[in-house]
Amino acid sequence: MKNVHTTLTVVVLAAVATVANAPAQSAPATPPPADELIRKACDAAGGLEAFRALGIVHLTLDRSEVAKDGTETKDQVSFFFRAPGPIPARLENVERKLVAGDDGTGGWAINGGAVDQRAMTKFMVERVIRTDLFQLLLPFSLTWEGVTVRNVAADTVDGTPAWRLDMAFPANFFFTPQISSNWRIYLHRDRATVLRAESDPTDLGGDMKADGMLITWAKPVKLGEVWLFSEMVTLGRNLKGEILPHTRRDTMSYRLLPLTEAPKLFPNPIPPDKRPKPYKLEPPAQPVPPPGE
Repeated sequence: MKNVHTTLTVVVLAAVATVANAPAQSAPATPPPADELIRKACDAAGGLEAFRALGIVHLTLDRSEVAKDGTETKDQVSFFFRAPGPIPARLENVERKLVAGDDGTGGWAINGGAVDQRAMTKFMVERVIRTDLFQLLLPFSLTWEGVTVRNVAADTVDGTPAWRLDMAFPANFFFTPQISSNWRIYLHRDRATVLRAESDPTDLGGDMKADGMLITWAKPVKLGEVWLFSEMVTLGRNLKGEILPHTRRDTMSYRLLPLTEAPKLFPNPIPPDKRPKPYKLEPPAQPVPPPGE
């Protein structure tokens, strides 16, 4: 019996030692509140207050896009906006002879020297500008009105621990329904820097489908006291999450302008009598009664 007890004691001690030396299982990461995470992301890029203090920013965007059929197009657009954005703002495309802006009272556009007479221009200019600037100005654009974080979850990006922000946008946030209102934005779990973003493909009905996007950023540059990206790459994604042969590469440069330039940039320069007429809701036509009734 003595030998049996000794053997059992050795076995028990060995088991205890094995458990004690086993690697500890890390507890699941607890996601921080969304507003705290966004604040940390802005702090990592120089701080939201420093971004707001920039004044007027002139952003030059050089874009190269390759369609699924291999067709390549190049374009250059200048954005002028007062931080933190998206408006007041102005965009200029010299090659297309397009100038458009919105000082907060409604959009206007001059295309090829002619006033854009479409009534929808009043609200579409902001949406067009907001669509580009939201992507270009992350993480600061996460603080814009209409940007909603539905959920924060622990995730990884190519093996790097990340916080995934599941985003939702109003239907009128972007200028086209081809861009999904459901996004995922990934922030480095320790440094809170932006790693990448994904948007879902959209089903437009029938056989019409629009690609989703996978967006990455690189080469941050300093503007004032904040850091902004100078390169953005966008890849098309299908419903399975597979990368498509539809790519876009943007390079950005920035410079600051004095606030005294605002009156020259943002207000509507079109004389009031030349501006688009607002939509009119006409009452339905009433049937004409036969004579004698």
